[in-house]
Amino acid sequence: MIEIRRAADRTVRTMPGITTTHGFSSGAHYDPANLSFGRLIAHDVHVLAPGAGFDRHLHRGLEIVSWVLSGTLLHDGASAIRHGVVQHLSAGSGVEHEERNGGTDELRFVQMWLLADAPLGEPAYRTGAVDVPGARFVVVTGAARLAAAPFVHAFVADGTARVGATELAAGDEARISAEAVDVEARGELLVWEMLRPISASA
Repeated sequence: MIEIRRAADRTVRTMPGITTTHGFSSGAHYDPANLSFGRLIAHDVHVLAPGAGFDRHLHRGLEIVSWVLSGTLLHDGASAIRHGVVQHLSAGSGVEHEERNGGTDELRFVQMWLLADAPLGEPAYRTGAVDVPGARFVVVTGAARLAAAPFVHAFVADGTARVGATELAAGDEARISAEAVDVEARGELLVWEMLRPISASA
């Protein structure tokens, strides 16, 4: 089964210097029918003005993966992430961090949260690779075949894409359940293949 959700279906939240579109239920935009897909519980696109950011805050029990579309993401005042380099923070039993626009241009990035496995371990931070047991993250930039998995989430981060017989624009997504699908990305298609549902996680 393939469920298509369009960019217009995403909810929008604005704060000073920050605009976020949410793929799942979030905060005041509570939707009990859209809480998660597999282990994925948040799929946000953040747009940060120069100097704007998220002040230090706490996470626990999450795998947090960020993909920069344009600009520079500054993590904890030290690690500068730009387009083409994935960032993965395993929050484990608890970690505080901050994220800011580290450049002079607008920052656009996608951030995805997955529930972590139990028991929760020590926090870990890495760039250039994603290591989430039971889930695989890949960026598709051409033609590919997505293997059948219990949960496959495909998001058009940039450009357009075809998923099966359906054309998608930037900001559109496909939620695919137990079905192999041919895709063609004319830009960037961010894909999660997940083997387990949310109930199997902490």
